[in-house]
Amino acid sequence: MEFSAACDRYVSAQTPFPSRLRVKPIQGAPGVFEMTWSFAGPDGRATWDWTEVQVADDAGGTVQMPAVRWRRIGDHGIFRQP
Repeated sequence: MEFSAACDRYVSAQTPFPSRLRVKPIQGAPGVFEMTWSFAGPDGRATWDWTEVQVADDAGGTVQMPAVRWRRIGDHGIFRQP
């Protein structure tokens, strides 16, 4: 839930991600972000980017909303092709 709330804040006001979430842009891969967890093991890492999805609105139509698209999840090897 904390990641989701941080994404909402980032989308609405470009608020930086809290450092405890360990989210940062990947150098050399514009628009792609990384996050890490559990340095003790197993080595958890993920890459993701922003996309847009259509969702229903209250008037019966649809609107475009930002969404996270998970690209790769695994160990440090995912950074070879983020």
